[in-house]
Amino acid sequence: MADRPGVGTDTGAATGRDPDVLTTAELAAKLGLSAQTVRRMAHAGQIPALKTGKDFRYSWEAVREVLRQPHHEPGAPADEPQPAEPARRAGYRAQRRARNGATTD
Repeated sequence: MADRPGVGTDTGAATGRDPDVLTTAELAAKLGLSAQTVRRMAHAGQIPALKTGKDFRYSWEAVREVLRQPHHEPGAPADEPQPAEPARRAGYRAQRRARNGATTD
């Protein structure tokens, strides 16, 4: 396996792939979530994703920006009027991890 370039590497440098573009498994590992949770968030529109066949690709910077957005607690007074249908945002745990712990690149 060591004789094939790009096999078993975590970065896209050996394969020519942009290191900012992550697979579902890579993003899940960075956020400390399961791959299934990341896929559900992508399907729900909570995180930006590009559908590639049966899977998704994610921009780490775009996902971090979305997860850094403030999370409105239900029942708390809002600073601004809410739209008729609230925008979907990432879950609290993923937001917290993006802000505090998952900043390693």
